[in-house]
Amino acid sequence: MPERHRAQSVAPSLKLPDLLGPVLDGAAESVIIRDPSGRVLLWNKASEALYGYTREAMLGRHLHDSLNAHHPTTITGLEQHLLEQGHWEGELKRTLASGEERRIEVRWTVQRGPDGQVLAVIEYGRDITHLSDVELETRLQAHRYRNLFQAMAAAFWELDFSEVRKMLGELLHSGVKDFRAYFEAHPEFIDAAIAVTRVVDVNDKTVMLFGGGRREDLVGGTVAPYWPQESRGLYAESLLASIHRLPSLSRETRLSALDGRLIDALFTVCWPSGHHGRGTVLVGVIDISDRVAAEQQVRDSELRYRNLFQAMSTALFQVDTTRQRELSAALAARGIEDIGAHLDSEPDFLVTYMDAMSLGDVNEAAMRIMGAKDRSELIGQPVTRFWPPSSHPVVRRSLVASFRQNVTFEEETTSYRLDGTEFNTLFTINASPELRARNMVLVGLTDITERVAAQKALRQLQSEFAHASRLSMLGELTASIAHEVNQPLAAIAANGAAGARWLSRREPDLGEVRAINANMVSDAKRAADIIARIRAMASNKTSERQRLPPNQVVEEAVRFLHHELLAHEVDLRLELADGLPVIEADRVQLQQIVVNLALNAMQEMKRASCPEPWLQLVTRGCDEGLCFEMEDAGPGIPPEHQERLFQSFFTTKANGLGMGLSICRNIIEAHGGRIWAENVPNGGARFSFTLPFAM
Repeated sequence: MPERHRAQSVAPSLKLPDLLGPVLDGAAESVIIRDPSGRVLLWNKASEALYGYTREAMLGRHLHDSLNAHHPTTITGLEQHLLEQGHWEGELKRTLASGEERRIEVRWTVQRGPDGQVLAVIEYGRDITHLSDVELETRLQAHRYRNLFQAMAAAFWELDFSEVRKMLGELLHSGVKDFRAYFEAHPEFIDAAIAVTRVVDVNDKTVMLFGGGRREDLVGGTVAPYWPQESRGLYAESLLASIHRLPSLSRETRLSALDGRLIDALFTVCWPSGHHGRGTVLVGVIDISDRVAAEQQVRDSELRYRNLFQAMSTALFQVDTTRQRELSAALAARGIEDIGAHLDSEPDFLVTYMDAMSLGDVNEAAMRIMGAKDRSELIGQPVTRFWPPSSHPVVRRSLVASFRQNVTFEEETTSYRLDGTEFNTLFTINASPELRARNMVLVGLTDITERVAAQKALRQLQSEFAHASRLSMLGELTASIAHEVNQPLAAIAANGAAGARWLSRREPDLGEVRAINANMVSDAKRAADIIARIRAMASNKTSERQRLPPNQVVEEAVRFLHHELLAHEVDLRLELADGLPVIEADRVQLQQIVVNLALNAMQEMKRASCPEPWLQLVTRGCDEGLCFEMEDAGPGIPPEHQERLFQSFFTTKANGLGMGLSICRNIIEAHGGRIWAENVPNGGARFSFTLPFAM
């Protein structure tokens, strides 16, 4: 189809030439209207003059293809921006009908129907190929400003301030000199000024931040919808800055979006040099909502911490470690990494280190525990004042833990109150990375004086129960003890009679007499050892720990059981591992455990009438140190008794007190071990306990 006929078929359907043609033909610049696909719908007289194509030649043709339009970015990209933003302006290169290439400045605006669909794009253009260098530079600067205005991450507003300037001039002519006082007395003036401050232009960030779907939703209106009542004071400050000819004013405030949402913002208004009196101002708005929210969270967290710090029943002390960190840095500069070794070589450094720490804050519980009437009695005090010399080993261990970057530390020790009295405390440290970053650690003190006294009384009571248990056990071992004592006594008597006979001979055999005498001395010593063991078992002495070979303790306990094993016809099997390290324990208490467990096993096997009773005692090394096991051939442990075996006063014996196994557990746990019981697959029970090897 010829171009003329095709154009005539398109244009009449939209009737644009009839409606707009006569008006736009009078325009001095090129005006082109095209449909969404880029086909030309209207071509005015200035367009004919600029490009050399008649209206009839261009109607219906694709604009960009016909004029060979190109841009540093793609034409497709420009079209996409146009549809998204509704407008675009910039410079294109186009080819005229003569074949000459020209630089054309264009402005595109999208026209939409009631349903939001694109109806057409209006283009205004003019040839800038032959502009002067000055004009080109001016236009380039304007283009750069426009690009910067749109590209910035901040929201920018260009505001028409001319009406407000007139209002201020009227106040000045009426004799107002103290504008600040006037604004405070007449808040309605600020409301009126806001109502006449109009929006000239905004960038894309402003549209996005303040909720406008389009730039046109903001441009042309006043700033009143964006100024909540709480921020009216800042507008007054802006007016004062303008009156005093300040170059700019920046404040944090809150502004409103179109949907009523409040935005925390950094507001900046500026009047560049030479700009005063021109009627427009430039306003920048940076959304700081995330920062304000984060700061509020920090404040809320600080408040929660402060409330918790004060409300805790535990005495809490904030310790300032600023000087302590300086000492640590000095040690690091000297190449000292092992603080423990350094304290061994320079023990006075511990006090120096303690002096470097002072109390930054304390809670109410800390004041009570230290006997203070006011915080000032504690805050700023060096921690050295509150640690008696007996607690310095604990402080030393906390220092080593600190150098290892341990987050927590806890140990029982003693502390001084303000009046110098000493009391038992549970000493805890929280040195989290967050606290360390603020040159602070949190120390907690719990008064455990009553608990320590109760534990001491409990240990005394347990000692008395253990003593009673040993006496009861010795009663059961009477026959065995008598047998053990009778053996060396009988041997002494026999040796004495034999010695008398050798001496009665006509020629006494002095060699035999000397041998018999040596045997008598040995038997007397053995009898004395037996009596000493019995006395030790029967005594109620304070626990005395010493380094002991574990197998020796077991073997000595077995000697107490010799007669009982014979009487009950029990086969004893010993499997004692060689080369076991020593343990640090109370000899009598451990012997009591072995004897107690063995007597219980023999009594259970007798009660069950085991045909072939036997006991197996085993020592071996394990992950926890020494492991001792005693296994028997008895009936085993009834399931209903399994959980209660080691409870005080629980017994299955008719005349039992139920204290034996409870005492065994207390002794083992006091030595840092654990004890348990279980049934073995082939019948019988196994009692086991562990003890740590000596360091």
